[in-house]
Amino acid sequence: MMEWVPKNIRLLHDFWTGLAGGQVPERAQFGIENVRGLLPYLMLSDFDFSPFRVRFRLSGTAVDEMTGVNLTGRYLDEFATGAYATSVTEMIGYYEEASQTGRPRIWSYPWVGSNPKLPVIWAGLFPLKKDGRICQCISIEDYTEFDGRRDEVRREQATADWARLSKRS
Repeated sequence: MMEWVPKNIRLLHDFWTGLAGGQVPERAQFGIENVRGLLPYLMLSDFDFSPFRVRFRLSGTAVDEMTGVNLTGRYLDEFATGAYATSVTEMIGYYEEASQTGRPRIWSYPWVGSNPKLPVIWAGLFPLKKDGRICQCISIEDYTEFDGRRDEVRREQATADWARLSKRS
């Protein structure tokens, strides 16, 4: 894996790859106790088919803080509006591709907000099987570039943006 990928995403990638030798592991193989330090940054999602949708089963505390909303029970496409539309639409495509191919995906997307100097957010998604069928995904977002500015960013921009979007849903 490329060294430029943030450490937390590399750790999850390596763990996921080791579960089934690079193939898609069964959800039961994914022991949360083995990635305890990553829990605040993780999301567990279910795939709905016909039409394809991503529903968040669980979201970590850092994800909820950064977005300003608890994602649990929400659908990713609920946030495909306004400035977030392009990034969210791309994400949905990555999840759908993973559901069909079983391949993980690591990417970055620009932080959407009023400050153009803020960095990108790195993300990774790793499909999981239940009863032999790919129908879930563990994903991670990395906010390490926000360290030092975290409180300012979270309270002023992220909370306002995501809270506004969640009211529209």
